[in-house]
Amino acid sequence: MTEDLGGLAGRILRVNLTRGEVQPEPTPRALFERFLGGRGVGAHLLFHELARDTDPLGPDNKLIFLTGPLEGTLAPGANKITVTFRSPLTNTYSFSLCGGHLAPELKFAGYDGVIVEGQSERPVYLWIDNDRAELRDAGHLWGKLTHDTEDAIRAELRDPAVRVAVIGPAGEKLVRFACIQTDYHREFGRGGAGAVMGAKKLKAIAVRGTGQVNVADPAGLARLAEAIYAALAEHPKAQARRQYGTPEMVEGVNALGYWATRNFTTGYFEGADKLKGVRLKEQVYVGDNSCYGCPVACGKISPVMAGPFAGAAIEGSEFETIGLLGANCGVADPAAIVAATAICDAYGFDTMSAGAVVSMAMECYERGLIGPADTGGIDLRFGNGEALIAMVQAIAERQGLGSLLAEGSRRAAQELGAPELAMQVKGQELATYEPRGVVGMGLSYAVSPKGGHHMIAPTMGAESAGDPARRLRPDGKAKLVRDTQLIMAVVDSLALCSSMRFVLGLDDVLALYRAVTGHALDESAALRAAEQITNLERLFNVREGFRRRDDTLPRRLLEEPMPTGPSAGNVVPLAVMLDEYYALMGWDDDGVPTSERAQQLELDAEWQQAIAERE
Repeated sequence: MTEDLGGLAGRILRVNLTRGEVQPEPTPRALFERFLGGRGVGAHLLFHELARDTDPLGPDNKLIFLTGPLEGTLAPGANKITVTFRSPLTNTYSFSLCGGHLAPELKFAGYDGVIVEGQSERPVYLWIDNDRAELRDAGHLWGKLTHDTEDAIRAELRDPAVRVAVIGPAGEKLVRFACIQTDYHREFGRGGAGAVMGAKKLKAIAVRGTGQVNVADPAGLARLAEAIYAALAEHPKAQARRQYGTPEMVEGVNALGYWATRNFTTGYFEGADKLKGVRLKEQVYVGDNSCYGCPVACGKISPVMAGPFAGAAIEGSEFETIGLLGANCGVADPAAIVAATAICDAYGFDTMSAGAVVSMAMECYERGLIGPADTGGIDLRFGNGEALIAMVQAIAERQGLGSLLAEGSRRAAQELGAPELAMQVKGQELATYEPRGVVGMGLSYAVSPKGGHHMIAPTMGAESAGDPARRLRPDGKAKLVRDTQLIMAVVDSLALCSSMRFVLGLDDVLALYRAVTGHALDESAALRAAEQITNLERLFNVREGFRRRDDTLPRRLLEEPMPTGPSAGNVVPLAVMLDEYYALMGWDDDGVPTSERAQQLELDAEWQQAIAERE
């Protein structure tokens, strides 16, 4: 059955930068059948190909770029590509997904993925032109901003349609939350994949593909796609996302009091009205943009036309960016947020971690832990948009305090003598959802294998529905997190955009999978694959020494009641939820999968390896 799995190009490209070798390999079809696609196969490969204690910025770390079987087909929203790696920010297993057009272009070129290993002595870029692939000199590109790099490579290759994934100066300078960028404004955003790429001296990956992806049931896939497009056109949430982009979430999240504000000191931002989607559409947006095969078109073209930040232009800002560069820094000026985002995009680093580290520094400034002598004269107070932009620029160039903040909030806060002010899990900064107002997200952050990430198990919508007090209580949250985590492992591995979840249940996703691959995957088998994936990710971290002590939250969220708003008086009851979650997952009290659970999931060899290597 595996040999007939539709949707796969049939080849993986392995790139050894140390030796300067580029070699195609057969796609491991059995792994794609077992682990579904990008995220799942990446977890398996990283576990088995990386030795324990691998230096995230050393030559032995890998960047494993993988698509899923749906990319390049008619499946709506099937445009994500996953990169899996060990994070220089957290030292954990990590992966990041990116939309745009890179994934289908790679499939059209005849590849299901690219595995990058080793370390070049000089800057290079990878050029994939259908069957031909080679490393080219990138010395003339080193130091260039991301957009300029994309433009220069397209000009050099004399093809404006080439898809390019690049790093900017932030990746070159090993900012620990540097990202990889493509299509100017789409990112492999979290965890520092851009720093790994910079350490390898790999400036870019350029791809041109002119082939096609074969599917098992073209007519059936076309019927499914047509039905999904129609459903999205009628769905109120999808309509709002199309009109206003992800900032359509601002009003609801803020009104319920779980929008992280001023370094998570509270959950309600009084300036939210200026940042809501309706207001941005009236005053900022000038056009829409879409990833491959997506009818939602949530990307919003946002230039600053006047004022001190005139000339800045981005696609966005996304809700998470507005939350962390905006509300969490006390900044309500959309133009300032666009300008700060534009710096992050141009230099190539994560807007979410950038906003979080700056807000941490702002609280340090207001508490008197640092002063103008430390900030280079910047008045780093909450709400100061010009100070936000100046500090983001300092991070981009690793100048002064910015160089310390480029190490991430955990390392920076420790250096500043205020570790409790870093709002992070395992070293990765939290997303914009304040977990004292939606406690299941607190558990989701805590157990995430990659640190404080919201899309491992995004439970906030389900928690907020119905009884308004339900989101403040621990009952049922462990099961909700577990179930959501498994669904997301399927969605991520098949590399579908999360916006498709507005209308697609698991049965719909599996119908797309069957039409593309010809493989009759049912819900039980899909969830079993998801359990294998999530446990394999956990075993990677177990092997590296991570345990229950690491599945925690900042003290503020556990011990300091929310001071104001609809969630006032609440803290995150993490311990009780964690106990229940471990039991549901089949893990022991220290968060280690039991041998019985590993055997049930046919991961017993991995379990033995993880335990043996740690001991």
